[in-house]
Amino acid sequence: MMRVLLGFLLAFMGLLHAGHSEPQTQENFDVNRFMGKWYDIAVASTCPWLKRHKGEAAIGSLELKSSGSSELISMTRTSFRHGTCKSISGEYQMTTTPGKFKYHVSKWNADVDAYVVHTNYDEYALVVMYKQKSGGEKTTSVKLYGRTMELRPTLIEDFKALVAEQGMSEDTIVMKKNKGECVPGEQVMPEPQIQRARRNVVVPPPEEGSGDDTPMFRGPEACKAPVDSGPCFGMLQRYFYNSSIMTCQMFTYGGCMGNQNNFVTEKECLQSCRTEATCRLPIDSGPCKASLDLWAFDSSVGKCVSFKYGGCKGNGNRFYSQKECNEYCGVMMSDEDDEFLKAN
Repeated sequence: MMRVLLGFLLAFMGLLHAGHSEPQTQENFDVNRFMGKWYDIAVASTCPWLKRHKGEAAIGSLELKSSGSSELISMTRTSFRHGTCKSISGEYQMTTTPGKFKYHVSKWNADVDAYVVHTNYDEYALVVMYKQKSGGEKTTSVKLYGRTMELRPTLIEDFKALVAEQGMSEDTIVMKKNKGECVPGEQVMPEPQIQRARRNVVVPPPEEGSGDDTPMFRGPEACKAPVDSGPCFGMLQRYFYNSSIMTCQMFTYGGCMGNQNNFVTEKECLQSCRTEATCRLPIDSGPCKASLDLWAFDSSVGKCVSFKYGGCKGNGNRFYSQKECNEYCGVMMSDEDDEFLKAN
């Protein structure tokens, strides 16, 4: 009897320490056939942020290429964020298990294990991912990828079955929307109309928000705060004002806490934090090719001029109307003043 109890106790202790059992990866996995472009069709996750933003997700892409190293794979991920296509690059580390990859998310100090559990290489791939932060928080995700943006219904059912195997309910599933090809730097979608309507009709400022825990009231000191992703596991693209170079830059926000230097759009960020000092910056179109009609202050002629903005980078000398540029940079609009500027 004592032996039976001892055996049961040892087995029970083993279960307590087992944690996640590794998913079985695709048999005879061929990494070379797995390379190329994939579209993220659907995702299920235990991440609380994803549940709150189920209606916002659009299909993006994941492109895998050889890095020249036998241990690393180059990754480029594109996705729509507030009407603009954004691109993020990184590297996946190969492991001794074919079909298993590892990577580190430095912003959250999190390690991710990714398992390709099923794929036929030319149509679909089912991937299980385990993310763990240094503090101990864990997130499980299941993703369905396709070589095209449309997949047959039976693959959707296979995806749902795998989600259930990972212990997640069907309400954790997000079926992403096909909003067209995502081309970095191009504004190909309008911002969600629901957000605009909410800002227009709600009078009290405390009601305007993005549905997360970002503080809503910002003073001048907020624009000088360092970038802060917060402790959560979301992947929300936001903007912060970099006061040292006087422009707004994109960062990945976890979905909760952080600080007030956190803006939903680049326009909101610039209009909240930009100062007159930006008017002395040179006009910079940036490296992208979106060709957006904006305005900038040309210090050589002392007036605001229109220019083509590429859609990324550049600097803070970038305004969304001539009136806005004139107001920021102190340009007088009367005919008399205009003649004075020309004479000087």
